[in-house]
Amino acid sequence: MKVTCSGHNLKITDDIHAYILNRADKIESRFNGMQELNVVLKSEKHRFDAEMIVTAPRVSFYAKSETHEILSALDTVTDKILSQIRRYRDRVKDRRNIAPHREVVARLNPDEVDASPDVEGIDTPVVVSTQDKFASKPLTLAEATTELQATNSGFLLFLNAETRQVNLIYEMETKGTYGWVEPLFA
Repeated sequence: MKVTCSGHNLKITDDIHAYILNRADKIESRFNGMQELNVVLKSEKHRFDAEMIVTAPRVSFYAKSETHEILSALDTVTDKILSQIRRYRDRVKDRRNIAPHREVVARLNPDEVDASPDVEGIDTPVVVSTQDKFASKPLTLAEATTELQATNSGFLLFLNAETRQVNLIYEMETKGTYGWVEPLFA
């Protein structure tokens, strides 16, 4: 990990540098992928500004603080960075628990098509394969119903927000009634 400290209208003493390294160790203990830490300290009249930028692969964090003491500005900036890291890790953890759209589509359209052997004397139907791709935002059943009413289509394929599975809602023969198909995976 590379730590860079710079001061504007302020000399960075050994004590301040040691304090910054202590804060960097605290951040690194929470977020191991850190590559670079940049700290900029500014002094203007009777206040101190501290800016901190943490750079890691595919993500960076930035925080700024302004107080009357330099060490409290560094503490505040460190706390803000740690808060951002915690939220980032929670977001990544939540993203892993939700089945991606690719898996749902793979379950519905397996790559291997079962080829049944031709039986002599029986005409097999000709299947014309068309593939429509859709990427819709997750909808509740009520939202899907209003979406179906807005379009003049007889059915709507949507991603159920509650189950995270592809569902089908269709308009029945009697006006105002709808059918709903939810797949079951064994």
